[in-house]
Amino acid sequence: MKLQTFFFSKDEHGGQARLIGEQLGNLFKCKCDQIPPAYQCNKEKLVILTYEKYGKLQKKFTEFVESLTTDKVLNVALIELSNTGNEGFNELKTIFDKNGVKVVDTLGLTVKKGLFSSPKLTDDQIKTAVDFAHKIAASMFDSIN
Repeated sequence: MKLQTFFFSKDEHGGQARLIGEQLGNLFKCKCDQIPPAYQCNKEKLVILTYEKYGKLQKKFTEFVESLTTDKVLNVALIELSNTGNEGFNELKTIFDKNGVKVVDTLGLTVKKGLFSSPKLTDDQIKTAVDFAHKIAASMFDSIN
């Protein structure tokens, strides 16, 4: 199986995006790494990106996304955590389209960030993200059911 999952947050420890990324890594028994990763993708069939977007997309995140060409990955699925649940999809889809990488699906989770508080995922939101990723992976890999 050629599948990897990555997560990104401004929080150096991965924030709430890490919770989903690690769940997916365990589920699929694949690499789960923070962006920028220690190891680059290499002809992956599917990459699942979980990211937090509160304000402008961070430079190191967009640089990683821009590096994902068809030599590294064929398909991506995006899971966004943000105040509205859909703030970065268009910008990322434009980058992937330019690189020839197919965005197979997106999931936006509304995770409000207060002025002085960090966003907090609910157990239901984590389950929604895991179910979303499982459905996509099962449609692409016979070994996942």
